[in-house]
Amino acid sequence: MVAAAIAYLVGRMALGSYLSEKGKNLATREDIGRITKLVEDAKAPYTELLEEFRARHQLRLAGIDKRLQAHQESFTLWRELLAAVHTPDVGKAVVKCQSWWEQNCLYLEPEVRQSFVQAYSAAHIHQSFTSDRTNPDAVRKNWTEITRFPDVLFSAVKLPGLSELERKPIT
Repeated sequence: MVAAAIAYLVGRMALGSYLSEKGKNLATREDIGRITKLVEDAKAPYTELLEEFRARHQLRLAGIDKRLQAHQESFTLWRELLAAVHTPDVGKAVVKCQSWWEQNCLYLEPEVRQSFVQAYSAAHIHQSFTSDRTNPDAVRKNWTEITRFPDVLFSAVKLPGLSELERKPIT
């Protein structure tokens, strides 16, 4: 009987200790589950924002070559327009600019887009201002509309310069 009592007490202590440890583990798992849910809930908006940023950045990178090409082409067309302003071919140059703009305007920065249209529009009517000769201020103002385009373009593009490492010849 004494042995049974001792076995009962030892079993009760061991079982109590075991059940107590099991309870702690269960509580810890529940706490970890709650904490994990809180962390995931806090991360969700940032993860969504990060994915949106990545998608937008990827789209920008995909179009960067085309954008740079469009800006270069607009400059080339502007140079042709400038050469034709005081010639009978100005109308052809204006039409060429308009046609190109319709196909490429989305690739231009907004200020460049607007300035390009203003330049070829001003070139189209410039001859009427110069032949009138009664309003030299109008001629100057119109000429400024034509010739300010490169400043707007160069300001918008702002290509980074080459670093010292990039300037070194490859040997």
